[in-house]
Amino acid sequence: METVGAGLGVLKEKITSLRTSLVGAFGIMMVAVTLAGVLNYVFSIIMTRMLGETGAFADFNSLNSIFLIATMGAMAFQTVITKNVAELTVLDEHDKIRALVHEFSRLLIWLGAVVMVVSLAVAWPLASVLKLDSPLFVIIVGSAIAVTLYLTVPYGLLQGEQRFIGLGAASIAASVLRILIGVAIVALGAGVFGALGAGTLAGICVSVVVIYYYRDYFVGRRPVVEGFHPAKALYALVPVAVAVSLVIFMTQIDVVLVKAVKSAAQADLYSYGALAGKAVLFFPGGITLVMFPRVSALIAEGKPTRRVLAWSLGACTLIVAAVVGFYALFPRFTSTFFAGKHGKEIYGLTGFFGMEFVVLFGLVMALFAILSLLVYYHLALDRRAFIVLLVAGAAAEVVGILLFHDTLPDVLLVMLVVGAVLVAANLALAFREKPA
Repeated sequence: METVGAGLGVLKEKITSLRTSLVGAFGIMMVAVTLAGVLNYVFSIIMTRMLGETGAFADFNSLNSIFLIATMGAMAFQTVITKNVAELTVLDEHDKIRALVHEFSRLLIWLGAVVMVVSLAVAWPLASVLKLDSPLFVIIVGSAIAVTLYLTVPYGLLQGEQRFIGLGAASIAASVLRILIGVAIVALGAGVFGALGAGTLAGICVSVVVIYYYRDYFVGRRPVVEGFHPAKALYALVPVAVAVSLVIFMTQIDVVLVKAVKSAAQADLYSYGALAGKAVLFFPGGITLVMFPRVSALIAEGKPTRRVLAWSLGACTLIVAAVVGFYALFPRFTSTFFAGKHGKEIYGLTGFFGMEFVVLFGLVMALFAILSLLVYYHLALDRRAFIVLLVAGAAAEVVGILLFHDTLPDVLLVMLVVGAVLVAANLALAFREKPA
């Protein structure tokens, strides 16, 4: 028994070391986020097979893009929670964390109710603009956004305390459950309704487990801590929400705009290409999840952060370069893998310099993956001026797509130019600024 106990102690020590080291944390979250991203794309690929009616997958994909824009905007709440929890954990002030959790829980429940009311109000006009078969699609997306808003609290706790193994396990579990629930509901005849609702049900199941783990933070009265006002953390929400929303907006609005300005067949084709291109965004996601709380904690301790930025940028660039390189070497396989029988329609569609559509899409999303990492670095340092660049970039992308959409590669060319300019500007800003 003593040998077994000693062995478990050594294993626990190694796991702790892996979680706390920068390289180990990168490894854990890269594996978890990559696997979760792959599973989410498997879900989308399955839906391309199950939603066979013309325009059905475009309905799902355009609404899913709206959901991603809204919920990634909701990531602003998780970002603020993560930053505060990371700083308070370093200072060992758990009563303040508990007060923060209570404050955000109350706010997000009320905000979720507002989202539901708004979704009911805009369901019919939005369904008309996007040429959807039913306004109920919009209401389902609204309810999904309302639920996801609250789920940022338990996920923010995990990320802020740098419990990357738990955060990774939760992400993977949610993706697996989404597939199981979605396939079952769609197979029963729910169609797009089931495809849209599966992620919400899966997220609720996983978050119940996380909330139970952190029940001491959620249960009971909110503690009153002398001199600490958790509502002040809400002041940081506006710039964070704007920054996070703008990044996801620029990576998702293209699908919505193409759906609005092109035919159903062209919108379907673009959506199938987007399955491959936007996959690039998910592979380096684990880097950002590790970098943000690590930089926030270093700032709280008064330590430099440039080393973490350099490692994060290097790892992110290496990952997206490898994925895009794979697309370039095997464009036919990539097209077929993501789009199935529709792969032959995508393969052979080329843009400037004869670049395959899926490769061009991947290159565009690689730039936005690097931009996302830089944005989170700025936010960890409490920087705000860079948001002006994002506003200008988002406006330029929308106007550019509306003006130049004769061919599908033209849409990507607009995004490529906008992404390259934003990465260059934010990279210069990141290395020029002195950490707070």
